[in-house]
Amino acid sequence: MEKILVIGTGGTIACKKDESIHLDSPFKIVEKYEKTNVEFECASPFFVLSENMSLELWKKLLDFIGEIDFSKYKGVIILHGSDSLSFTSALVGNAFYDKPIVFVASDKPLEEVGANGFDNFNRAVEEILKGIDTVYVSYGNFTVAEENPVKDGFEFSPKKILVIPAYVGANYDCYNLDGVDAVLHMMYHSATAPPQVKNFVEKCQNLSVPFYFVTDNSVAGYESAKDFHNIIFNTTIESEYAKLLLKK
Repeated sequence: MEKILVIGTGGTIACKKDESIHLDSPFKIVEKYEKTNVEFECASPFFVLSENMSLELWKKLLDFIGEIDFSKYKGVIILHGSDSLSFTSALVGNAFYDKPIVFVASDKPLEEVGANGFDNFNRAVEEILKGIDTVYVSYGNFTVAEENPVKDGFEFSPKKILVIPAYVGANYDCYNLDGVDAVLHMMYHSATAPPQVKNFVEKCQNLSVPFYFVTDNSVAGYESAKDFHNIIFNTTIESEYAKLLLKK
């Protein structure tokens, strides 16, 4: 019988609903799992709602995964809340890109009608038993957590990273750069950004604060973006945020 390690970090998949939705039990999904073709081992380095995730907890999770003897398991399932799921999975996908890990979340507490946690967990188990060799997310669908991971090793170093969305009427005077280690600026869907960002980029350069545009496009073809530099293409803000934290 194959063995799977289940890491419970909290989130809706571990919640119950009465007067409000709140944490209940880290491994209730395992307790309710009906198939017997796999043995589960459970561990919980911390237990929080995912909106309460922090850099300190991320370090604890990375340290915990780093101590796992993967030869003992067919794979690892990490139970996580959906709010910060994309950020944590990008972090782990970069740091442990060659490990069989699947993140699983639920859109509702498991007792709620229509909760997708059971389907997500079952899919994760099935895919692990088939054999996977990288980090995935099972939440409504089954997707690779990080397609372009850091492959030359990592060292988690908490940094003060300012993430700025692209929005109409952006006022860059509102952003204080004191103590900021780097700026990640999201772009509009066509790889453009508000024109007033150019003055802010110059301000960052004068203060020696690294500045990067981030887009999932492969090119910035519009005239309005022709003077933009330091564009990271074909990526997500979650991935680039993780890579800055993992850089040696």
